[in-house]
Amino acid sequence: MLIPVQLPFNKTIYQTTDGHSITSDSAFLVKTISDRILRKNIHLLELGSGNGVISIMLSHYHPVWKITGIEIQKQLVKLSKDNAKKSETSPIFIEADLRSLTSSQKFDLIISNPPYFPKDTGKISPMRERAISRHETLCNMLDVLECVKRNLKKGGSAFILYPQNREHDIDDFAKKVDLKAMKKFVLDSKKNKKKIIVELVHA
Repeated sequence: MLIPVQLPFNKTIYQTTDGHSITSDSAFLVKTISDRILRKNIHLLELGSGNGVISIMLSHYHPVWKITGIEIQKQLVKLSKDNAKKSETSPIFIEADLRSLTSSQKFDLIISNPPYFPKDTGKISPMRERAISRHETLCNMLDVLECVKRNLKKGGSAFILYPQNREHDIDDFAKKVDLKAMKKFVLDSKKNKKKIIVELVHA
């Protein structure tokens, strides 16, 4: 079953009832990237694009950017393609596993709002789509950062969103894959559940 979600620019896309709901995290990531990246000729890769909301919003605000979203769940790839048509935006969505992705063409910018919770922590949802979106059942933080390292251009940057309580994990894993944290941006949300965006570059 699909639920409509109205975007800030008066377009409606859809999310699934079984998946992870669209939250203010998406808008936080989009605004941070838009404020930081002023170049026009950008080739962008989103890791774990889900229903496509982040790539779609960026495509609307930056129509000349070339945006590709990869997602491992086939039904979400189809949904994101449908959402792009409904929103009249032009990102490309493909089914792929970030753990094995090695693109022949490197990207200027890589972004991700990946699963937040380690596999063996907390209660995992019985709904497979939601479990994959929230918990590191199919990929973990190290997988995400290794994918960034393989596919990011020299001189490019990545923006990765996690709960702030995993900031030290990001710092540790970034060093392991030879990435460097440049800046950090913090969002205060309800009940002090802080989120952090880390901007990463090649070390």
